[in-house]
Order: sequence, then structure tokens, then C-alpha cells
Amino acid sequence: MQQRPAAAPSAAFNFIMAAVLGFLGLFDLVVGARGDGAGVFITGLAMTIYAAMLLRDALHIKKTGRPAMSRARMNKIGLACLALYVVGVLVKRVPELAQFFG
Repeated sequence: MQQRPAAAPSAAFNFIMAAVLGFLGLFDLVVGARGDGAGVFITGLAMTIYAAMLLRDALHIKKTGRPAMSRARMNKIGLACLALYVVGVLVKRVPELAQFFG
């Protein structure tokens, strides 16, 4: 018989993380759209998407007491957002590094 996980996701922690990531993500989206570059926009997009997923999950936990999706699915979405974030950082920083080392 399989045991349940000892720790369950917390709605309060998800709300806090969604607020922090959402604020930073929206800030980066606005700054990137105003001409600071595609890399800033992409990193802001990644943070905003993950913040929306955390907010959705937190609201579902608050309403039903259970997460909206499985941990495996949430981890996959988180890794996809992390990959998008890394792409944004690379777009933002590779020209600077090329100039530094070149």
C-alpha cells in the first residue's frame, strides 16, 4: 500500500509565491515591452505564467482543500517555466558575454 506524502501544498505559501513572482513578472513584461529587450520580456513571461499556475492552485486548495493538479504535472509546468526563464536569461546575457570574451 502506497503512503500519502507527508507534506501537502500550502495555499498561503502559494499565494505569497504567486504575488512575488507575479509582481516581478509583470514588471519585467512591461519593461521588456518598452524596449529593454526580448530577454527581459521572456523572463517576465515565464514568471507570470508560473505565478498564474500557483494562484490557480492556491485558490483550488483554499476552496477544496486539495491541489488542483498532481505534483508531477505541477513539476512539469514548473520545469517548463524554468526552461523559458533560462532562455530569456540567455537571450539577455549572451551578447554581453560574447563581447566580454571576444
